Parts: sequence; C-alpha cells; structure tokens
Amino acid sequence: MQANQQQARVAFSRRYFLYLAGSAASITALATCAAPISKPAVNASTIPATIPATIPDAESQEVIFWGRDQHPLDLAAKGFTAEYPQIIWVSPHPANHAQKITAALAAGSGLPDLYWAEATQAQDWGCNALLTDLTDQLKPEIAHYHPAKLAETFIAKHGRYVGWPGGLGVSGWYYRADRLQATGFGGVDLDALTWPDFLSMAAELKQQGLYSFCLPARGRVALFFFALYQYGGSAVSQDGQTITVDDEAGVQAMRLAKQLWESGSGLDVGWQTPAYWAALKAGQLIGDFASCWAKDAWEANLQGAEAIGALGNGRVAQFPGGDNIQYRTGIEGGAQLVSPKAAANTENAITFMRYALGTLAGTTRCGAGGMIPAYGPYLESAAFLAQRSPLFGDWAFGQFWAAQAQELSPEYFHPTGYAAVEAAVGQEMMPILMDEYSLEDGMSRIVELATPDFKRSRCA
Repeated sequence: MQANQQQARVAFSRRYFLYLAGSAASITALATCAAPISKPAVNASTIPATIPATIPDAESQEVIFWGRDQHPLDLAAKGFTAEYPQIIWVSPHPANHAQKITAALAAGSGLPDLYWAEATQAQDWGCNALLTDLTDQLKPEIAHYHPAKLAETFIAKHGRYVGWPGGLGVSGWYYRADRLQATGFGGVDLDALTWPDFLSMAAELKQQGLYSFCLPARGRVALFFFALYQYGGSAVSQDGQTITVDDEAGVQAMRLAKQLWESGSGLDVGWQTPAYWAALKAGQLIGDFASCWAKDAWEANLQGAEAIGALGNGRVAQFPGGDNIQYRTGIEGGAQLVSPKAAANTENAITFMRYALGTLAGTTRCGAGGMIPAYGPYLESAAFLAQRSPLFGDWAFGQFWAAQAQELSPEYFHPTGYAAVEAAVGQEMMPILMDEYSLEDGMSRIVELATPDFKRSRCA
C-alpha cells in the first residue's frame, strides 16, 4: 500500500505515466465530478491550438450529446466544430436524460452518441457490454491521466476502457476567510491541522455560535465516505466482488464521523438547501467539506447585500491529517464521457472525446465552464494555474487543486454494487452515531443490509 500511496503523489511527469501505461490493465475504478452554473464566454486568446487529428469517416456528420444543461462540454464543442466544421454538435439537454438513456440502452435504439456518465453508471453499462470499447484510443493517452482517473473508466471483467476520464473530482474544506479571521483563527495553518486540531477549533467556534460544516440530523453519508477515502479504504474490493466497508479503515471512518457528530459543530440543515445558503451568507456557517465543483455553487449563492464580504474571501484547505490518515482529499460523485455501443456516430463521438478531454484546447474550454478536467497537461498549464474567480478573489485556487490531484487514492473503488453499500450506510449511519449499537456492530449491519442488492448488481 505504501508504494501505491507514493505513486499517487508523484507529479504528472511523462516518465511516471509512461511507467503506469505498462501496467494499466490492472487498474480498477474510482470517481469524478462537475457542477451546473452559467459561465462567462471563453477568452479565445487563452485557448491553445489543437493537436491535429484524423477526421472521422462517419456516415452521418453529427454528434449527439446528452447531459445537464449549461454543460462545460458545450463550450468545448465550440472549439471542436471550428476544428471539424463538417460535424454538427447536437446537444438537446433532455431534463430526464438519466431515465431516458436507461430506457434507450434497454431498447438498443434512440441513443445519444455521447453521455456524461457517473462512475457507477459507466461501470454498470460497461459490465453489460453496452458501451463502446475505447481501449485502443485511450491507451496511447494513459501518460496524461492519474491512475485513479483511468481506473474509473476500466472494466476489470472485460479488461477494457469504456469511458474517457472527465473531471478531477478532488475535495477540500471550503471556508470563508473573512469570517474565520473575525473569530481569531485567521492565522491558523489549516493545511497543517490534524483531525483532533480541527475538532478542537470547531468546538471553540461552536461556542461563538458558529458552525464548521454541515451535518443534518438525518445524516450525511458524504462525510463518512470522505473519511473512508482518507484512511485508504474502499467500500468494495478492487475486484468488485466483496464489500469491504466494515474493515479497519471503515470502522475508523465511522468513528471520525461520530466524533464530528458528537462535537455539535455541524449545522443541522439540508446540504445546499436554502437554509444552508442563508447560513453561509450570514456567516453562521463558516465552512464545509465539499468537492471541487462546490466552487460554482458557492459563487452562485453568495450574492446580495446579506453576503457582503463573502465573494473574494472564499478559500479551500486540505482535509485534516492525523494518525492513519493516508490522503488529504476525498471523492464525491464522479463522471466520464461514454459512447453507447449502439450509437449512430461512434467515430465522431471518439473524435470529440479526444478533443474535449484529451487536448489542451478542449480542456481549457471545459475549464472555463467550471469543470476541472483530469488531463495532466491542463493541470500544469497557465490557463488552469493562473485562474481567478469571484469566490476566491486573487487566491490561486488552480494551484491548490493541482496539488490535491496528488492526493488521489488508487485504492478507492467505485464499481457496480457501490450504490447498494452507499444506501446501507445512509440507513445505518445515524443509528451508529447515536449509539444505538457499537461501531463494529453497526458496520456489520451495513454489510448485512447491503449484501442482497450488492450481489445482484456487482459485475460478476
């Protein structure tokens, strides 16, 4: 495990990734993310020239994409259609696209050429041989992606890649620097904090009537999975066949979630509900644990006179460290670009994937739309590292996220069957935190509860 941890922290160097390319077939799955928000127009002067590619010889010169509205890929499409004027970008953004694509896959018709899929969706569809095999196209590009991002696109059962790595997906502790400064903690080196330090600080802030994170009374499973990630654990074994959420890392993660609950420092409101944003605007909620895409949601909601001082004072710190902590980030959500095997314009779809997520020109456009692409050259580029935003002001948030990329865990697996474990954690988390049964018994109950659905849904 120590060797894996060291590999995951190595910079995005060509030598390192070329080494990984030789052993890519053993990689399994993880996750990524992005968030909805309206974005300003792309500054074309910051977008580099594309790498010439072979124009596909497709029967129909169009490519159809399904995903949420205002998707960053629509910005990439502007550069793509300039590069390939014979291919028409069709992006209808159906409101019910998740249900619609499930039905279309079952029918084998009416499918888009491209879909922005969560990691568990891609694993499920890939396991059932419903997605285009991208192995030949992706293998030459392996050097440009962290192994954790490649893993989520890989189907171990078939030995194939079925998705192009999408967003980076790293996380941290978002906070309002202006409010933290006012409490007397402004000079604390947050990146050096251990979990005991953080809990102590959170308790002192609570005495001032302030909250350091969101933890509603009904529970928040993301906090457990963030902690599980930090301890080097995984909900499921790397072969996708065994639930591992109750191992030592799982018990440690639930113990940490229990400490967060018992500190009383979590605000009892629904995550990203109107009450959540009101507390954040008012400065009652000082910070929260969240993924990279939370920037856009914070930026969109910290507006108006009641949030004076919030914009420009947003910051993110690493998750706290401490005994047995392996990684200083976590994963919530996950997405990649896939093409159904029964799609009409597969060659065009692959050409778009390569442009949007595998060139500096395409990823720069996606980055302008709020996504943090996992493409290594983009993470090292001035276009990313020099970014500024209304939320963070002059703080170079790109440099922070690029450093967090080295905290991605190669042990965390996010395959089919994961959803069954997640649901069981959601059902049993609060009874465990409220001492209805012990940590160990509670984790065993989670496994027992999840097992029937897990056995039905795993990729066997």
